[in-house]
Amino acid sequence: MQSGYQMKTCFAKQRAVLVLPSALLTLLTSCGDTTAVAPVTTPRTAQCSGVSTNVRSLAPMEGVVLSGTEIECIALAGDGREYLVIPQLTGVTLPYGGYGFRISDPTATGTVARTLELPSRADVNLRSGSPADTLLPAPPVTAQERLDGLMRRREARYRGQTATPRAAVSLSIAAAAPEALRTFSVLNTLAEVPAYSRVAAQLRYAGSRVLVYVDTLSSSAFTDAELTGMGALYDAQLVPAVTRTFGAGSDIDGNGRLIFLLTPTVNALIPASNCAVSGFVRGFFYSYDLSNAGSTSNRGEIFYGYVPDPAGRWSCAQTKADVISNLPPTFIHELQHMVSFGEHAVKRGGDAEEAWLNEGLSHLAEEIGSLTYEARFPAPSGRTVASQIFPDSASPYITPNLLYSYRYLFSSGIYSITTCAPGTFCSLSERGGIWLLLRYLTDREGDGVLRRLVETKLTGRANLESVAGRSTGALLGDFAMAVSADSVIGVSRTATPASLRFSTRNLRRLYKGLFDLYGITRGVSRPFPIEPLTLAPGGNVTGTMRPGTFLTYRLRVPAGTASAVLRLVSTDGNAFPASSGAQVSVLRMP
Repeated sequence: MQSGYQMKTCFAKQRAVLVLPSALLTLLTSCGDTTAVAPVTTPRTAQCSGVSTNVRSLAPMEGVVLSGTEIECIALAGDGREYLVIPQLTGVTLPYGGYGFRISDPTATGTVARTLELPSRADVNLRSGSPADTLLPAPPVTAQERLDGLMRRREARYRGQTATPRAAVSLSIAAAAPEALRTFSVLNTLAEVPAYSRVAAQLRYAGSRVLVYVDTLSSSAFTDAELTGMGALYDAQLVPAVTRTFGAGSDIDGNGRLIFLLTPTVNALIPASNCAVSGFVRGFFYSYDLSNAGSTSNRGEIFYGYVPDPAGRWSCAQTKADVISNLPPTFIHELQHMVSFGEHAVKRGGDAEEAWLNEGLSHLAEEIGSLTYEARFPAPSGRTVASQIFPDSASPYITPNLLYSYRYLFSSGIYSITTCAPGTFCSLSERGGIWLLLRYLTDREGDGVLRRLVETKLTGRANLESVAGRSTGALLGDFAMAVSADSVIGVSRTATPASLRFSTRNLRRLYKGLFDLYGITRGVSRPFPIEPLTLAPGGNVTGTMRPGTFLTYRLRVPAGTASAVLRLVSTDGNAFPASSGAQVSVLRMP
């Protein structure tokens, strides 16, 4: 289907000028000065291609999501009012790709403005070397992302087979005694065909929720004191935080605990020569351990993590400080995958969660780690600099997600948050957008929605809609407004309806902090990622966007002009089919 949307404004005299300054292609208008005239009474109806429609008069910071035949003629009260106009395609059957749109006055004539086209790559990277931002191809997929893809593909092939418990472990938790020395089968390749290494590992920490084993080949990588500190962190804080939020998951080996195996086999998944390009693997959960009774399945809940390797014996060099810092966010991310698979597939015999929602939930699990430390260290405690937004201990969990979500909002027309690009398991920018959507949903509906998303056989949109109590389109419409309506400078947060704001996070403050931290030279080119494109009176604009995302336009109706009329149609002027899920969110600005 070739589709597009056309929103038309009932103005003349002004022309739209399209420029390409950045990763967000920005539409500028040459409007000139507007001379104030006597107030014009807003009409009750306005014309849209000769058909009269009711004029909508929204209060400041009030929003509405319009769909169906409503988008073919939208009349908005004018006389100096300003709106954010946000078109979207939300249809469940739309394949991933670019769909055309047109925005113009239904009665306007003249040349259509230059077309904004999506890049051919599914992802982009924000870089800077000039005053204008640049849209460049994404860097190569990282080794960790590649492994994530392998894990999600193998989970998707799961069809209700659960691994039987290991005979050596009693099914009575009270009687279960962990083995001091145990041999594990560990995945040793990122190839499509799996292969395994036999790893002997010693139990170095036994907690009430976590058993930490260390490969005998790297027994000196950590001291006993370091492992005790690490084990206590996972045992007393991270595991309870995840299970309280998402559910308990499975326990097929009946020991009441999960195993944390630290082994250089994880380091060696990537050759040292590839690290500079693709990075390295920090850790993973492998559903094969829960869904297969074969000899290479460990038949238990296990997280595999890398070890310090300062001499680069097994792959690229890894300092102990970096490993200790990187493992907790990776662990909590993978633990959500473990719990999700246990709840969906093992306990309920359903399919594994769809990749886009599964990854979004795991990035939200990372934020749970941040919230744990934010609660422990209220400002200004726990901070190297008192003005820091987050304590030092929270930053590794939250800062990457802020960066990914910034990139998503910066180029929102490029990324879909309801599916992954073909052949991928969602870029980091897409994951950042999904995390932000789930944060919005959780702030609106309460933390209980996360557990309901995991403790179910439902997956994907059906799961999201069951928990949200409304269609995906309605949720995406409100979300698209909320990311701009939240924390508007000079406007009290209470002036924005609760349905259109974040309660846990202040987005403008967070992204401004990110800008201060990284700045233009490190890819964060402005304090707030969304810079609305100008919807120029009387102009025609065409462009392309993906389903499951949005573009944000700013429309100002000049003083003395009673109303503006907008229309969303495909590039050929025809209405979108209902299957496209075409809709327009309109937010009145103060």
